[in-house]
Amino acid sequence: MEFLCVLLWRIWFRRNKWIHEQLWLDDESCFSWARQYLDVLPKQGASKPWQAPICGWVKVNSDAAWCSKQKKFGLGAIIRDSTGKVLGSVATPIFASVSVAVAEAWAMERGAALAKQLGFLTVVLESDCLAVIKALDLRSANVSEINYVFESIYEICNDFNLYKFSHTPRMGNQVAHSLARLALSLESEQIWSTSTPESVNRYVIADMQHSSLS
Repeated sequence: MEFLCVLLWRIWFRRNKWIHEQLWLDDESCFSWARQYLDVLPKQGASKPWQAPICGWVKVNSDAAWCSKQKKFGLGAIIRDSTGKVLGSVATPIFASVSVAVAEAWAMERGAALAKQLGFLTVVLESDCLAVIKALDLRSANVSEINYVFESIYEICNDFNLYKFSHTPRMGNQVAHSLARLALSLESEQIWSTSTPESVNRYVIADMQHSSLS
């Protein structure tokens, strides 16, 4: 959600640039600027690392990434236990024109479905999209296009014995984010059992170190 706010700010800047200087900034440059801005922007709570779930639970982190040039979303999700062990991960490319919030909900839905498929029964579903987490907790959505995704998430969660939704700052969601970015380069969904792709491993290790699990 913070990415969307920064992007809209940049789009407004682009409008003013065109009106006053007749200089046009293309879509990709706007997306790239917004990503770079957030990468260097200090944020409250941004230093909070990923936290392992309590014993007996698994945590599913999910995220979505967007590529304007390809008109494509990448969804990423990873499942880990209380020791930080990877129990499964997925990267899913999707060609769609939807809001960022819908894509974030899709990513959470895909992670929940993977957790169900692997037979886990006590599950934390975690995302860095606060608006989606709040709406899921309150069972409310102001945008009709996201309602059907929420209903699917609730339906999946009904098969768990226990579940809860959790928000994490960006730093606590680096693995899921890297999987979502990876999905942008894929032609079809890929699932890894008890592992992550090589390009993502360093983020898994960093989470272990920051969480004092190594």
